[in-house]
Amino acid sequence: MHLDRCAVAGGLAASVMMTLLTTVSVDARAHPHHHGTGAVHHHATQAEAPAGPPLPDGQVFLPPPPGPDTAQRAADASIFAATRVMEGTPRWKLAQADNRDTPAHMVAAFSCAAGFTLPPDRLPELVGLVTRIEQRLTPAVHAQKMLWNRPRPFTEAELPTCIPPRANLKQDPSYPSLHATLGWVTGLILSDILPDRTAWIMQRARVFGESRVVCGVQWQSDVMAAWLNGGVLYSAMEQDEGFRQEMDAARAEVTALHPTMAAPPAAECAVEADAAAHPPQ
Repeated sequence: MHLDRCAVAGGLAASVMMTLLTTVSVDARAHPHHHGTGAVHHHATQAEAPAGPPLPDGQVFLPPPPGPDTAQRAADASIFAATRVMEGTPRWKLAQADNRDTPAHMVAAFSCAAGFTLPPDRLPELVGLVTRIEQRLTPAVHAQKMLWNRPRPFTEAELPTCIPPRANLKQDPSYPSLHATLGWVTGLILSDILPDRTAWIMQRARVFGESRVVCGVQWQSDVMAAWLNGGVLYSAMEQDEGFRQEMDAARAEVTALHPTMAAPPAAECAVEADAAAHPPQ
């Protein structure tokens, strides 16, 4: 999907962008180091998270989200407005599919990138590993979200989103993206397992995060922060012996399965390739 289609609706996009830029909140929500209150708590709590060494503090290594009247904030607003014209396109439908961020779906979503079908029901070690990582990272990313308490794009302009903006999503802070963090980490796991496919796997991890922007549920800078987040958190988890043992089990499982699996549907892979070639901008 070529984003130059946005030229057709350029006047609308410009109008929406000006609305977004002029309605940025100047209250405590916009303060780059505000500890938010009132946001919903994610379903995973610290008590449920698997044990492991402390994770790096995102409040230290992540930059704050773009503040009002900054070039990054203007770019976020412009991209959000421009991508609304993608409603109903194959890229929009891919974003809807990528919204299903269960561990099983995230594993299957990398089939084209891996070069062979990744059926979750035949990969219990890999799916279990991704599940435990989600349980481990969710409280850490939630704490980052609560620090900055950034509103979602659709709360500032009522424009189409690829999924219904439910109340709990409206109340969940936008920065950084948990969804894109988990997608990036899943890509890093598969890159370690299938190193000869690293370029395609990490391309798919990028597209998975960009689906949040196309969907209209997160800003571009939320997703870019998530990629940094995922890289740092994954590097920390790699130092844990228990994690390395789980990786070995998942690697053996994927290696054994590979020769028995066919290539994924060419039409699905073509949509993903087009999405990778035309990122939100």
